[in-house]
Amino acid sequence: MNRPARHFWIILGICALCTGAVLALWQVGFAPMVAAENYLQDLNARLGRKTPPDERLVLIGVDRPSYADYFSEAEMRATPALRAIAEPYPWSRDVWAALITKLAEAGAKAIVIDLVFASPKEGDAALAAALDKYRDRVVIGCAFDMTETDRRKFTNLTLPSPSVIVPGAGQSVVEDDRVGYVTIWPDDDGSLRRAHFRHRGDQLGDILPPSTVLESLDARALRKFGRPELIPAGFAERRFRYTAPAGGYKPLLIGDVLLPKTWEQNYANGAFFKDKLVLIGPTASLFQDKHATPLGEMPGPEIHLNIINAALHGEFLRETSPRVTRLVIAFAGMLAAALCFIFREPVKRLLVVIALGAGWWFLAKYLFEHAGIFAPTAVPLLILPVAAPVLVLFIGSVVVLSFDFLLERRDKARVRRTLERYVSKNVVKELLDNPQTYFNSLTGVRKPVTILFSDVRGFTTLTESADSAQLVAQLNEYFEEMVRLVFAHSGSLDKFIGDAVMAVWGNIVSESPATDARHAVATALAMRKSLEQLNAGWRARGWQELPIGIGLNQGEVIVGNLGSAEKMELTVIGDAVNLASRLEGLTKEYHLDLLLGENVAKLVSDQYLLRLVDCVQVKGKTRPVDVFTVMGEGAGQTVSLPLWLARYEEGVRRYRQREFAAAARLFEQSLSRQPEDHLSAMYLARCRALIENPPGDDWNGVFVMTKK
Repeated sequence: MNRPARHFWIILGICALCTGAVLALWQVGFAPMVAAENYLQDLNARLGRKTPPDERLVLIGVDRPSYADYFSEAEMRATPALRAIAEPYPWSRDVWAALITKLAEAGAKAIVIDLVFASPKEGDAALAAALDKYRDRVVIGCAFDMTETDRRKFTNLTLPSPSVIVPGAGQSVVEDDRVGYVTIWPDDDGSLRRAHFRHRGDQLGDILPPSTVLESLDARALRKFGRPELIPAGFAERRFRYTAPAGGYKPLLIGDVLLPKTWEQNYANGAFFKDKLVLIGPTASLFQDKHATPLGEMPGPEIHLNIINAALHGEFLRETSPRVTRLVIAFAGMLAAALCFIFREPVKRLLVVIALGAGWWFLAKYLFEHAGIFAPTAVPLLILPVAAPVLVLFIGSVVVLSFDFLLERRDKARVRRTLERYVSKNVVKELLDNPQTYFNSLTGVRKPVTILFSDVRGFTTLTESADSAQLVAQLNEYFEEMVRLVFAHSGSLDKFIGDAVMAVWGNIVSESPATDARHAVATALAMRKSLEQLNAGWRARGWQELPIGIGLNQGEVIVGNLGSAEKMELTVIGDAVNLASRLEGLTKEYHLDLLLGENVAKLVSDQYLLRLVDCVQVKGKTRPVDVFTVMGEGAGQTVSLPLWLARYEEGVRRYRQREFAAAARLFEQSLSRQPEDHLSAMYLARCRALIENPPGDDWNGVFVMTKK
């Protein structure tokens, strides 16, 4: 089914509104959307490729506040620095001077200390001397102070004590290449994904002169390591690829490095550190220098090593610009609209949307693993946004699905109202809930059904004399009531044929043939009763009464959609239908208003008291059928037949056995008690005629109709 043109524009409008809403939320940094995007990107970081670890990077961890129980007295007497670290932290700065000297003499290319020696302390002179002596390979830290509520608002810059760093002539401490800021800035959700390599003074408020450039500890370390070209240009933050979760760089114990025995055994008298970048910093939990990252919580020194390692491998990730992100979101909205037109089935559309959403995430994951900008072999691809485009795709599709659902509900309501003019409400419900039942019927199927024909007697004569407007109004009242009764008893209206009504049970839904037959008989009896009330009302208005005849038959028919390309209708055809019509015509012959075929009689005989009318061969048929009428409810042992009816039934039995004299006496007895009974009179006349003119041997009691 094609969509109307207005639906095309409505769907485009819905998808455009959804796209605009998501764009607006993304633009203002809607927290749940940002959180979803961060989660998906972090998932890519955890599952995806990591930066290969550079073996030249070494971490020496301050892993305990004191080494009091780690060394013997003799070892501490031989090495004064060991006695210093046996004291509670913070230690004398002689320790750091000794460590710098030992590593530098071992050939370490860069020595980076993730500490800020802010206030004067014992051992400053020794530390200052070591920093001066090895200034071409050593870096220490400074730190920004920030407000508790805003981790990007600077209030102060904590610098090394003048007793530790003495800058060169005409230099400030921040311009000394031995000092870099150790501060790392997490994203708004508290997770650290990006690195800052330098800040300009005008980015820091009034802390530094606007033209001052301050580099990070990581940038200074790369310079000392001889790789300044790997420091990203500019002042923008750079997203980097992590190497490993916490513990990826296993810290060496500072005590083992200072202890001569382990220095010789574990580190080959310092050869292990030759040409390496050694980062020294606090790694124990008690120092509270841990930060959230996409790979989990990680100590600050390890984060610095991850940043330095990413720079050495060029693993800085290209992120989409706001303009590109807006284009991607808009594309997702257009794709959602296209899917709504291509896939009309809700389940199929949802499956396609889910598949596309998953495919987009896998594409983003692939690009995340290959995105880079500095390494010569890096593919110049971007990190794609995931949450916002997928959200547009899902919201657009779901909202349009809701729109389609409302349209379907509206169309179903319209179909329901239309169908309820032809079939009962419970049949309509079954038809709409199980439409395949209806669709299977359209092509033609054989089914056992019960058919009812009712016809107004003498209608042709009535039309010649009646007022046309009055007759139409009277017929409409009649049809209204008859159709209501059909629907009330779970039937379907097949058609009106002039003044005749054709109704069917079992053509669309059926509980059982017996149930269908009982519903049909109940409808016929209700029609008989309602017509009495209608006629009483019409008499009061001076209108002519309408007598009717009703014929019921049950049998197998063909149910199908018949007609032409211009007009078709679901109807039934077959011998059972024709016989029902003939039975309705026979009601005039027997002066009855209701006749049942023998198939119907068999199905309802346990519920209704039936009276055998005749064995008839209708016009156009070769097989005779027994015909019955309904006397009332009840059957079998539960009802005692009136004497006149018992005589009648016995008379019919004798009549069929060719005992015409005995049958005549029984019909006379029946008439004596029911003088107006036409059937008893009819059979009495037949018996007298057959007594006077006995039939031949081929007589079988069948009454052959010569007209419809």
